[in-house]
Amino acid sequence: MDEVDLANERAELLNSAALNAALHKKTERPSTGVCCDCGEDIEAGRLQANPYAQDCADCAAEAEIERLRLQRTGGRR
Repeated sequence: MDEVDLANERAELLNSAALNAALHKKTERPSTGVCCDCGEDIEAGRLQANPYAQDCADCAAEAEIERLRLQRTGGRR
């Protein structure tokens, strides 16, 4: 897998995470601006696009990668 493939995969994961967050935003509270996983500030652009984001882009991408891995392996770790 080359750098272009990795960049495309990461962009797809971030878009998926943003879409999932947007679909669930009616039941969530607006973001505090701090990532629930790592405690770092959530990127301003991410909060502007989704004021309900609870995770920074890196943590959201890692969570999505793990979700997809579990989906592909049938839930086996």
